[in-house]
Amino acid sequence: MRADRNIRLLEAHAVCVNMSFIIPVIMPFYRDQMGLSFQDFLLGESAFAATLVLLDVPCGWLSDAWKRKHVLALSTLLELMGYGLLLFCHSLPMAALAQSIIGVGICLLNGTNTSILYESLMAEGREGEYRKREGRRAGLGLYSVAVASVLGGLMYPYAHQLPIMLTVCVFGLGVVIATQLDEPQRHKRRPEKHPVLDVIETTRYALAHPQVGFIIFFAAVMFCSTKMIMWSQQSYYMALGLRESVFGILMAVGFCLGGLSSQLAHKLDGRVSSMKVLVAVWATAVLVCLLAAAHVGWTGVALLMIGGTCLYGVAAPRVSEAINRHVDSGRRATVLSTQSLLVSLMFIPVSTILGKVSSAAGVQMALVTIACWLGVAGFSLAFWCISRRRRKARHDAAIAARAAA
Repeated sequence: MRADRNIRLLEAHAVCVNMSFIIPVIMPFYRDQMGLSFQDFLLGESAFAATLVLLDVPCGWLSDAWKRKHVLALSTLLELMGYGLLLFCHSLPMAALAQSIIGVGICLLNGTNTSILYESLMAEGREGEYRKREGRRAGLGLYSVAVASVLGGLMYPYAHQLPIMLTVCVFGLGVVIATQLDEPQRHKRRPEKHPVLDVIETTRYALAHPQVGFIIFFAAVMFCSTKMIMWSQQSYYMALGLRESVFGILMAVGFCLGGLSSQLAHKLDGRVSSMKVLVAVWATAVLVCLLAAAHVGWTGVALLMIGGTCLYGVAAPRVSEAINRHVDSGRRATVLSTQSLLVSLMFIPVSTILGKVSSAAGVQMALVTIACWLGVAGFSLAFWCISRRRRKARHDAAIAARAAA
């Protein structure tokens, strides 16, 4: 198997599935085509997140049980169908259905693409390149969103449906690319139990693992927050009185910055520990929300670009690399899907609260709410981590005392 060929195909696939021309104008699209508000949009996103809650881990198990390239092709096809359905949506229930179909595609994608990359490198003894390669793949995906954002924002005033139509075409190319991948070699674990029991056991293993469990919970809170910051940008632009054609350009700048941060983050390896990087990302997200909320202006626009994509670009490769390093190939996609599952599980209640706050008090108070959520969740996670370490230290001391006796 040729790892370099798979790497190139995965990068091309990332470009296709991230080239969603509707993203920078999704809020105006909901408003103009369906007469829906930001709160309604977040309800649609909650339907998307609920789909991930129900199917993320089972789809990860399917990726571990089936050929990964077939799962990747199916995921891309389902996303294509979901975007196509958006063309015919005229109400919140239909929009929620379209979001749910896209969600099923994302469930199949989560963990599958990174597993193919890691296992392709592992087959040639090149695991040490993973963080660099994953950062480049993720960076190209963000550059792709940036290009699509500019074009989508410019197209929207002329034809509201054109961004979605182009998105469907590019996703079709993504399906073709996925089918051309070489299936990576792996030690395929044949489940001896019922599939549901196998999924439950793998999820328990992941959450109980001292390193993997912490990373999963950190990622859940952090990526839930960066997602909300990203979607808050369009409401922020509306509060600033900007035209829809500018939305795409501004979001493109943010995505380009995110791509650079993802692609260059590996240069911190050996200089700054992963824990220090993740804590810095966390603190920066809190400051971004508070400072952007202090005054609606161009400084806030720049800060939200950092909080929405740059922080994700720095943290995401480290999170997936840590999980890949501690988990075998028979469980890899399932555990990565568990991490994504917790993001969705947290997003549903937090986004519901955020939508109500935004509707009642505006986008500034919504950003303050995100900062408060990050603060409370961060201190809770730190307390949990310290308590866990103390229990382990007491347990190790007790074992050493018994051995000495």
